[in-house]
Amino acid sequence: MPAVRRWRSLSAVIASSTVGGLTFGMSMPLLSLLLERDGVASTWIGVNAAAASLAVVIVGPFVPRVVDAFGVLRSMIVSIALCVAIFLLLPLWTGAGPWFVLRFLLGCFAAITWIVGETWVITMTTKANRGKIIAVYILMWTIGAACGPLLINLVGIEGWAPFLVAASILALSAAPLAFARGAAPRLPPRLPAAFATAFGAAPLVLAAAALSGVNFAALMSLLPIYGLGKALDQDSAILLLTMFIVGNVVLQLPIGWLADHTDTRRLLIVFTVISLVAPLLLPMYLSNGVVLWTLLILWGGACAGIYTLGMVMLGERFDPAALAGATAAFVAVFEAGSVLGPILGGGAMDALGPDGLMALMAAAAGVFLLLAAVRTVVYKRTP
Repeated sequence: MPAVRRWRSLSAVIASSTVGGLTFGMSMPLLSLLLERDGVASTWIGVNAAAASLAVVIVGPFVPRVVDAFGVLRSMIVSIALCVAIFLLLPLWTGAGPWFVLRFLLGCFAAITWIVGETWVITMTTKANRGKIIAVYILMWTIGAACGPLLINLVGIEGWAPFLVAASILALSAAPLAFARGAAPRLPPRLPAAFATAFGAAPLVLAAAALSGVNFAALMSLLPIYGLGKALDQDSAILLLTMFIVGNVVLQLPIGWLADHTDTRRLLIVFTVISLVAPLLLPMYLSNGVVLWTLLILWGGACAGIYTLGMVMLGERFDPAALAGATAAFVAVFEAGSVLGPILGGGAMDALGPDGLMALMAAAAGVFLLLAAVRTVVYKRTP
């Protein structure tokens, strides 16, 4: 594909993802706030929020078939349209039970957008720029998601207004895709077992996805609770999460540059070591602002880097015929980790106190490093 058309294609999918991230960042807290207002218990609010992740895990293996049948561009546009329709059903069919069903369906269609979008981005990159482009893609989605809660402050949570705004923004995410007509990637016919074979072909890459899912979901939901448990005031507890997200954002582009200029496997190990050491040190430096914020920023960047490098390694290891299946496996494993992370983190805090969360985060990184060591030994012994 000519360079101009390639950049037009990338610009379209990244712009669409950014707007989609904005909707995600608005809808997640909006629905939780409405359920809390209606007196739904926190546990059931969490279960409700997990419906979308569960849908991604279940639907992920079938997304390559959708791409095979409808193509990349049409799959994206149709799935966005279906998500918009579900958003408009949310204020009509309210309550924890109905919303679990609707959010599950929302996750099914969002899975198509997510997996196809990431496959699109990886396909349009080259070995020389893959890390940087993927880093920009993730950075823009993150910025969109971070701005989402601000919209709630503007429109509130009452009535139809927030749902209409969210649905309208999501509909707008399809607009940039119009500029990709004729420039969207055309994937070759999928390999029938690409999803399943990805687990044997790249176990370390999928383990990185699982680690990233556990880290992000557990810390996004429980890091402020950890701060409160360690006797921090509410503002300081929330600031822990803010600094973690800052690391995710500000270090994303340097991570992309490093991915293009160093060995991705070694870099993945470095980020995992940071994810092991940071939670072990953090309880000792809660009263030392400079060290604490430095740890959180580095940890946030490392956690983001693990996901970014996983995507880069998918592009390195799978050809276009297998890429959609491998990406579906990567996303499904990430979401499985996202479901387990808060459950395991909450259980660890109940059993060991607030520092149980840090122990779990360190243990998850340690398990990954052990797997990487075993994989390295097996790889060297295999002809």
